[in-house]
Amino acid sequence: MNAAWTVLSSAIKMAQNQKKEDDNVRDLVDSLCEMAGAASSCPDLKKIEGTTDVAEEIGKASLEAAILVHDYVKPSIRGQASFLGESCFTLITSSHTVLMDSGATSTHCEVRAVRHVVPDRKIPEAVQRAHREAGSPGCDRNKRDDEKRPEQRQEDIHTWMKAPDTSPNYNAARKKHQPGTGSWFLDGLQFSEWKEQPGSVLWLYGGPGSGKTILWYVHLARIDGTFDLIRSSSSAIENIQAFCELKPSVRGYAYFFFDGTRAQSETLDYDNLTRSIIMQLSDRCGDRVPTALVDLYSKCDSGHNQPLETQLKDTLSRILDIFDDTYIMIDSLDECVKKADVLKWIRSITSDHAERLHVMLTSRPEPEITRGLTPLSNVQKISIRDQSSAGDIDVYLDARLNEPEMDQWDEHEKQIIKKTVSDGSEGMFRWVTLQMDDIMKCCNNAQLVRQLETLPKDLDAAYAKIFEKSNEPDTLKTLLQWLVFAVEPMTMRELAEVLAVDFNGDGVPLYKNVMRYKRPAEILRICYGLVDEFNGTVKLAHFSVKEYFIQHVTSEQLSHSIIAQTCLAQLLHFDGPKILDWEHPGSVDLDCIRSSFPLAIYAATNWVSHFQSSGAAVTGSPPFQQLLLKLFTLPSTTWSYTLLSWVSLQNLILDDDELWRYDHRSSVLARTLDFFKAERLPQDASPLYYACFTGSLQAVQTLVSNGADVNKAGSESATRPLLIASSEGHLEIINVLLEKGADIDVKGGRYGSGLQAASAGGHLEIAKLLLENGADVNIAGGDYGAALQAASAGGHLEIAKLLLENGAGVNVAGGFHGSALHAASAKGHLEIAKLLLDNGAEVNIAGGGYGSALQAASENGHLEIAKLLLENGADVNIAGGTYGSALQAASVRGHLEIAKLLLENGADLNFAEGDYGSALQAASLFGHLEIVKVLLENGGDVNIAGEAYGSALQAASAEGHLEIAKLLLENGAHVNIAGGAYGSTLQAASAGGRLEIAKLLLENGAHVNIAGGAYGSTLQAASAGGRLEIAKLLLVNGADVNVAGGYYGSALQAASAWGRLEIAKLLLENGADVHIAGGEYDSALQAASAGGHLEIVKLLEEHGATIRI
Repeated sequence: MNAAWTVLSSAIKMAQNQKKEDDNVRDLVDSLCEMAGAASSCPDLKKIEGTTDVAEEIGKASLEAAILVHDYVKPSIRGQASFLGESCFTLITSSHTVLMDSGATSTHCEVRAVRHVVPDRKIPEAVQRAHREAGSPGCDRNKRDDEKRPEQRQEDIHTWMKAPDTSPNYNAARKKHQPGTGSWFLDGLQFSEWKEQPGSVLWLYGGPGSGKTILWYVHLARIDGTFDLIRSSSSAIENIQAFCELKPSVRGYAYFFFDGTRAQSETLDYDNLTRSIIMQLSDRCGDRVPTALVDLYSKCDSGHNQPLETQLKDTLSRILDIFDDTYIMIDSLDECVKKADVLKWIRSITSDHAERLHVMLTSRPEPEITRGLTPLSNVQKISIRDQSSAGDIDVYLDARLNEPEMDQWDEHEKQIIKKTVSDGSEGMFRWVTLQMDDIMKCCNNAQLVRQLETLPKDLDAAYAKIFEKSNEPDTLKTLLQWLVFAVEPMTMRELAEVLAVDFNGDGVPLYKNVMRYKRPAEILRICYGLVDEFNGTVKLAHFSVKEYFIQHVTSEQLSHSIIAQTCLAQLLHFDGPKILDWEHPGSVDLDCIRSSFPLAIYAATNWVSHFQSSGAAVTGSPPFQQLLLKLFTLPSTTWSYTLLSWVSLQNLILDDDELWRYDHRSSVLARTLDFFKAERLPQDASPLYYACFTGSLQAVQTLVSNGADVNKAGSESATRPLLIASSEGHLEIINVLLEKGADIDVKGGRYGSGLQAASAGGHLEIAKLLLENGADVNIAGGDYGAALQAASAGGHLEIAKLLLENGAGVNVAGGFHGSALHAASAKGHLEIAKLLLDNGAEVNIAGGGYGSALQAASENGHLEIAKLLLENGADVNIAGGTYGSALQAASVRGHLEIAKLLLENGADLNFAEGDYGSALQAASLFGHLEIVKVLLENGGDVNIAGEAYGSALQAASAEGHLEIAKLLLENGAHVNIAGGAYGSTLQAASAGGRLEIAKLLLENGAHVNIAGGAYGSTLQAASAGGRLEIAKLLLVNGADVNVAGGYYGSALQAASAWGRLEIAKLLLENGADVHIAGGEYDSALQAASAGGHLEIVKLLEEHGATIRI
């Protein structure tokens, strides 16, 4: 109890010393005095009737009161936290043991109060830099990604790579596999040889529905030729997985499923194949991220840029070298949208890694694929439509006929069914499945005979039969339109909501509550045989369903039209505050919207893209005319509540970061959202602005004919109609705006002008139109500074030519890049760079984020452009930009060939400017060993001083690059050179937990007690970072446990501040003085108290530490 009263009385005393400018604070102080007086008259509070633990309750009240006073009192200690709050906290923690002895317990409230009383401190910049890996709440949250904890960096790299998850395809196909089928494949000689023979390619081909994908899911009896491993239903992928796990350090595997069942699938893209394989093989490396992937991440500005195709290929090539054997399995190659690219990649990668790579493919026998694989000398082909697959079909039929639903048929009838279906299958598993589904519905012999006599001849006929027999053909068609052309995977609830829109009304679709399905699972009944459901998501059962549907049932434009109309009908339902009350935004919750209106989010974010894909934006159609009339309240020019709902809902969705993580986004949706991310949905833009954005020509014409101001903007100039129309590429709308007097040189927004917006987007015809109507070709503003810069950055060669022909200044300065040549050089557009130079671009013009065109090319790895610039007189040593020089930029990003090129052309490798001091320090920091070697071979000064890290050796030591540290020492690096945030190389290694480097430095004469840097000493650095083994190493090598200095004052205070209990014990065991004063917290006990580290508080008290007030 005494401890609790100590807290109260101390709080009262300190509060009374503050200037009582507020009556409420004065009243609080008076109340605290009264509580203390009342408590002093009660010698045994625990026995008062009606109380359970008075000591604990008073402790809580004391803490809460102290917090309130602290929040009021002006800061008085180092401008960071009030003496009241600081002292209350230290008193609370120091009294913890007393409270425990009196029966009180440490409560969650106590911990919470402690954290509120003493806010996080702002640690100086030097310590932020020196202490990145420790994860201090006071450290810069925007620290470099490559300096994060390894597990955090691994997670960040996974997020950045955006590799699609193909396991749902794997699991869905596995679910369909019939045990006992496909054994002919895994037991066959060709599969065995493929598994054992590096450089081999195994191609399984067959027609649609022949079971190519399912063949990956077969019964295994053996994994290798020596002993049985698996005697259960498994998969070809699992076969390889188990085989690789016999020797996980030298065998790797990855698989990828191209999936064409959806229009905008991540698994249709060649680029995602490479990303997925890289990440899967990276995961096979255990907890460590392969160096190749870390290097790629660094080269791409720690994830701020996306890698080029060539960079992905190079990274994969390096990762393949990690394993003795790597197995890559690619399913449904024929469904990839860029088959030629994949085939070229297969030829290249199998040639480069013939000694270690095994590739398996499945596809249809398309001529393009056949031709693409022909050059491969070691390809084995297996046709699935032969006698081998006939056995699998028989096994499947036997299993289906033995299901309980088939008990009504005797053995003779079952044999007739089996023979008839098998004979008609022609090796098509998909066809067999559909026929057995129909036979299962037969109730008598007459129906069975009729079914067997009318079997469809092929898959197309089978699908036609399903449509003919459907009781709800229109509903079935609508659902399939959504499943084929929706840009996102659809859930059953979303699809059920689609059916709540009535298309049979008065010419305009209308959302009706009474049409909502009570049981969304009815979707599966309506679409039986054509769709599958997996983890709540509905998708087409097979790629052939999509092919049939597009060829025989609907068109792409019609489907997009239906989807867009459905979305608009959903949005038009939100026509008043009774449904969604946007007048009180806090009352609208996204989770509630998801629950009440499952389609609303999809509708709000995707209706525009479907509308534009339908062609109705330009041609118009009566249904859309009516829908847009309601959305834009035509012919009025004022806002409708529905428009407010769409805009507000869109903004609400954009604020939900989790909703729009990449793995839930398609490329079309990404385009729409990227626009909105850059230009937030303006709440006060005109309806004309939104009509221009959607591309609705009729809506724009109606609005302007009814008096809409074509130059009107909201609170931001970027909301002018001409700017958005130019950005989105709506040529006819721009014509209408210009005819109505739109200001052609209107400025504002990220693009600065309409011409710049058109140039950035690659809209050549719009650029021509604007120039013909007098647009100022050199108007300044926006992110790019000028239209020519925008075209150059985007790689739009024809627009760049057009602008130059119309007087664009080739050396106009401005924007992020600084000049058009800088922009082209940074983005790697060689032809545009040549064009600009031919038109008088100054090769050494300074400015922009890169400083020079050569640095822009060097930083981004564009070798050919770097050569071009040097051939045209680029100054290799021009200073400026983030990295100071082109050589430093190349060294930071690891571009070895460019670094060599620059050195051949006279680059000063000891040029000391920029963030990293020198090229050698930059290469050392980022772990580019080969560049370090080249720089040293060319006379790089190993001891040149730098700002952040002091020296190249300190940089390598901080980041844990052991081989580079050894190389630098071999080349004369001074082990005790002073400077930089860490003060010394040993302190840098100690702070980062680089044990092997710390040993190396000590072996090479590093002084263990050298003073300086953010921490003052190596031991303090290790203590703050929680580096126990390094702390032991330093003490063994004579570190002074009580050396004073640095941010924390002493090693013990550093350990106490960060809650490093084991290190605190070690330091105390080695004679640390608990009373040593100084540093940020003045003492170790106050440091532990400020951090809420109660165990360390107790430890220090046991060693005699006391609070000084």
